[in-house]
Amino acid sequence: MKVITRYICGEDRVLCYSLRVTKAVTERYGTGGIREKLKESSTSETLDAVIWMLTLMMEAGKKYADKNGIPCPPSLSEDDMLDNYGLDDLTELYGMFSDAMSAGAQQSVEAEAKNEEAGQKEASPLPG
Repeated sequence: MKVITRYICGEDRVLCYSLRVTKAVTERYGTGGIREKLKESSTSETLDAVIWMLTLMMEAGKKYADKNGIPCPPSLSEDDMLDNYGLDDLTELYGMFSDAMSAGAQQSVEAEAKNEEAGQKEASPLPG
């Protein structure tokens, strides 16, 4: 799993787009995902989604960091994020969550390419 570190609220925090995060996003935004939803969202909806995603990825990142001996401060709540950032920070925050999602997708692409190079068959998709 690929993780990234971003400076959030004065500290370096690990962000991770884990399967738990993927599941929560699918449950909340459907199979089209959060990026599709954000294309048609108001500023308020975008802010809520980005803050929600960042807090989920911080929680997942903290769990990953703790399991792997990586120093990482505690994750922040949505309230912490709302109190520490302004509307002018939305682009930066969106970039952080986008970077973490892209890092997770890049890992999947790399794994598929390595499997093809090794002559391994593609695994069948999970049901449902």
